[in-house]
Amino acid sequence: MQGQDLEQNYHGAVRVDLCFGCGGIWFDRLGSVQLAPAGVVELFKQIQAHLKDSRAPVADRLVCPRCDDALAAGSDLGKAGRFSYFRCLRGDGRFTPFVQFLREKQFVRTLSPAEIARVRSQVRQIQCSECGAPIDLEASTQCQYCHAPVSFLDPEAVQKAVQMYTDAEKRRAAGPTPDALADAILRVHTPPAAAPIDTSHLSRLLDFSQSRATGSGASLGVDLISVGIEALGYLFER
Repeated sequence: MQGQDLEQNYHGAVRVDLCFGCGGIWFDRLGSVQLAPAGVVELFKQIQAHLKDSRAPVADRLVCPRCDDALAAGSDLGKAGRFSYFRCLRGDGRFTPFVQFLREKQFVRTLSPAEIARVRSQVRQIQCSECGAPIDLEASTQCQYCHAPVSFLDPEAVQKAVQMYTDAEKRRAAGPTPDALADAILRVHTPPAAAPIDTSHLSRLLDFSQSRATGSGASLGVDLISVGIEALGYLFER
């Protein structure tokens, strides 16, 4: 794993270890929570930069790099839905797969029934973003091996997430104000209005994937999250 320091909220740095070979991040205790918005965006950029790296399957038994005890599967509920990881029972930290980190930080979300129907009308089989196994959309809406739900990286959701972390970074640099505190309290206690489902982003993402489909991986189906990250990288290059 490659260790590096990323910005921490308020002061200091968060030490993270990245494994691009298996696609995961090790956070010491509370490291993911303490990560500053700039650190979140930096991790997203690194995941995008190593998207094409060859991947080895995650071992059946993972051990904590701090105490060598076995890691246990765990999960939490975030704003974008439930995300999972492997945690140290002693509390030393956790190992989070890239896809689950993107879900935790609201870059990735699970497809709605309407979006599943749209994908099914254009492609029959997709590739699980978690373990790489094929998913037959005619038979299931989740992976039969790791049970991960069909998810995708929504460009609109990414734009909102990047804007959210950029704004948060500006507020963090400027320091809290009474108005900002009152505004935050109102946001916490005011439920957001339900937004109508727009499947146009998903259709464009599928069109992009079909135009870029090459190599043996295409036989496994479309990996909606990888395609979304690739599309963003393609736009950045343009």
